[in-house]
Amino acid sequence: MRTPLKLLLALVIFGTTCLPHAAAETATTTTSVNVRSGPENVFPTVTWLLSGTRVTVVGCVANWRWCDVIAGRDRGWVYSRFLSIPFNGSAVTILNGGPNLGLPESEFSLGEYWDTHYQRKHWFGRKAYWQKRWDRRAPQREWRDPSTRSRPAISEQ
Repeated sequence: MRTPLKLLLALVIFGTTCLPHAAAETATTTTSVNVRSGPENVFPTVTWLLSGTRVTVVGCVANWRWCDVIAGRDRGWVYSRFLSIPFNGSAVTILNGGPNLGLPESEFSLGEYWDTHYQRKHWFGRKAYWQKRWDRRAPQREWRDPSTRSRPAISEQ
């Protein structure tokens, strides 16, 4: 009876320490940024990070404009233009790299997210107000690869 228990314990320890965590990617802030309580700049600020701060990217919304990050004990959303990760030998902003960077996509559900992370924040009591505001937002644009965006043609005269 002890041997199966030891084997199970060994597998759990091996699985949590030796296998890679696919959902975690380290990014660096490219400038000083606000960390927001949701994936838009209208949401309350959770904290502020200095340029060059390393954060763990949990995932990004489908259009790759905002990413859910962890910085120390704080968690929130940063506009992806201000986050860079190493990719093919250079630093690439998440906004420019988008889905090519292999980061996981994250859905944002205000109620669940705020209940998990912000119950002690002073603005938590206005969760219903922020939920209504989130529900009324305009549809989000899809991500477009910056290298394929058309540039205006220069006419020769």
